[in-house]
Amino acid sequence: MGIIQFADHTDPELFALWRLGDEKAFNTLYERHFIRLVNLAYKKTGDSAAAEELVQDVFLSFYRQKHQLRDDTLPESYLFIALKNRVFNYHRQLLAQLRKDAALWKQASMQPREVNVQLELKELQAYVKARIQELPPQCRAVFLLSREDQLSNKEVAERLNISVNTVEQHMRKALRILRASLGNDVALIALAWLVI
Repeated sequence: MGIIQFADHTDPELFALWRLGDEKAFNTLYERHFIRLVNLAYKKTGDSAAAEELVQDVFLSFYRQKHQLRDDTLPESYLFIALKNRVFNYHRQLLAQLRKDAALWKQASMQPREVNVQLELKELQAYVKARIQELPPQCRAVFLLSREDQLSNKEVAERLNISVNTVEQHMRKALRILRASLGNDVALIALAWLVI
């Protein structure tokens, strides 16, 4: 029975067949959900390569847990929840890297430097500040509260009377816009965490 012949099977039926050893059932689940998951991941990350990598990781994890999963596991629910968690970790790691890069910039800027280098840094700082000011109002407010006041997502949500999920969406949007306007230059993006 080929993948095409599995097309009429429901996800739970395919899941059951796969756990009984039918690899074609897994392939059908993969073909059925892969593109939708990649599209969702791309909307959340703005990075096509990262989106595909995250989805591949989700399916790999799903495959490896074949015998640990409950009999009543719903593949679609499992895959979407797993992707949501990986997207969250992706943004957490990105922010951690940006903060690390920003700390290096800050440390470097505190060393004795030539006047020309200091002027270039001031120009870069002004450029980044200008890009931040161009963010949509609510998006900018969330970004500034998170960076300037060092508030957690929950604290930002309470301050602005919005949900934590909305805060996360605005932060993702801010980073996506900054990455686009700064040409994906990590050094410039890192400055965004220094010069608020």
